[in-house]
Amino acid sequence: MDIITQITQWANEMLPPHLFLVEVEQKQGAKKIAVHIDGDTGVNIEDCRALSKAINTKLDELDFGNEAYYFEVSSPGVERPLKLVRQYTQHLGREVLVKLIGGNEILGKLHLINDKNIILLLKDKKKGYKDATEKEIAFAEIAQIIVQISFK
Repeated sequence: MDIITQITQWANEMLPPHLFLVEVEQKQGAKKIAVHIDGDTGVNIEDCRALSKAINTKLDELDFGNEAYYFEVSSPGVERPLKLVRQYTQHLGREVLVKLIGGNEILGKLHLINDKNIILLLKDKKKGYKDATEKEIAFAEIAQIIVQISFK
């Protein structure tokens, strides 16, 4: 088993039910392994520290070759696209940019999520989101969702 597969397995086993693994990534040729976790109500530094300590303990027990790895556990960060539908819930009511598989982009407020799609509220130039039109988008049509950062 390679190190990425092993860390993925461990993280999924070790995380409490309210937290979940988003991804384990290693850039091509890099010695850094990044583990991104999230939670139903967010993730904090203590959550990251606990998982990091647990995985490091396991890594110390096994031999994955002579290469040293730099290992970090963090939240995905607000600038990264949402990767899992489970992440969408904590962003209800926030403005998101939805990139569709066909290349189109839709900006709107994430209003509802169900088993097959999301519903966005579309912003009117004059009224903003007051009396907004709803736009239903199937998960199968979504290439990427990026939460928009607001400083208001």
